[in-house]
Amino acid sequence: MSEPRTWFVRHFPEISTQWAELSMYRRFERVISLLLTLAIGLLVLVAIFYLVVNVFTLLFLRTQDPFDFRLFQAIFDMVLTVLIAMEFNNSIVRTMEEEGRLGGFIHVEVVVLIAIMAVVRKFMVMEVEALDPLHLLGLGGAILALGATYWLLKRSGCD
Repeated sequence: MSEPRTWFVRHFPEISTQWAELSMYRRFERVISLLLTLAIGLLVLVAIFYLVVNVFTLLFLRTQDPFDFRLFQAIFDMVLTVLIAMEFNNSIVRTMEEEGRLGGFIHVEVVVLIAIMAVVRKFMVMEVEALDPLHLLGLGGAILALGATYWLLKRSGCD
């Protein structure tokens, strides 16, 4: 019985560290964090596979112009989606690692940065031909609000 426990402790130290001393809610948080990490990790692997297959197909199998901006938009859309998922997953893992020192909460700064990345991704993949001015104004307002929030967080010294 010792072997599976040793394997678990070695591969998932974020979950198993000080398990006996944790409250029931902290145990629940760690298990949910592990499940989220595994699910997002699986999502990232699938997205990477999809990205590699699509890039190979678009650049080598189809005889499309490799400098077509729509092709670059599609590729950057996929890359940014993977990066956003990885950053979100990283924030969950860091939360589990830093739980004892910082209270175990995902930092607002990280959430704001992920939101900024998502809005920037939206800007990069927008179809210029079907551009709605109100939609663009709304996204611009969102990016300004997120930027101001990030600036205020950095200025206040909140981590």
